[in-house]
Amino acid sequence: MGLADLEIVLEIERLSFISPWTKGMFEDTIDSPIARNLVLEKENKVIGYIMLYSVEDEAHIMNIAVHPVHRRKGFGAYLVNHVIKDCSEDGIIDFFLEVREGNKSAQGLYRALGFSVVGRRKGYYRETGEDAYVMHMSLKK
Repeated sequence: MGLADLEIVLEIERLSFISPWTKGMFEDTIDSPIARNLVLEKENKVIGYIMLYSVEDEAHIMNIAVHPVHRRKGFGAYLVNHVIKDCSEDGIIDFFLEVREGNKSAQGLYRALGFSVVGRRKGYYRETGEDAYVMHMSLKK
């Protein structure tokens, strides 16, 4: 993901979330030395993205979205699996993310990919007061 991708990324973000990230938040993450930011293209058009921070052997998935037209086709799973594989080659073995308590479809995806709930953040989503589940997946044997 680069600055040239921001227009379509921001559109996907607005279509995906109640409280979308701002352009500045994306710019800060793109510029971060600990961030990995990837877009997924189909027919040379961005249809999704994933953003994460990694430090030592841990990664935290900060943001992931697929354009509504392309959902339920395996693209979200592809993005998560891709970053897990890519990060594991750099020695990252633990992956974390937060997901809305009410977002059952995302929770199902993450569970299918090996994540499990390890905690809860009360009132994490300010705009709705909804709790977040903290989910974790480890490559440790």
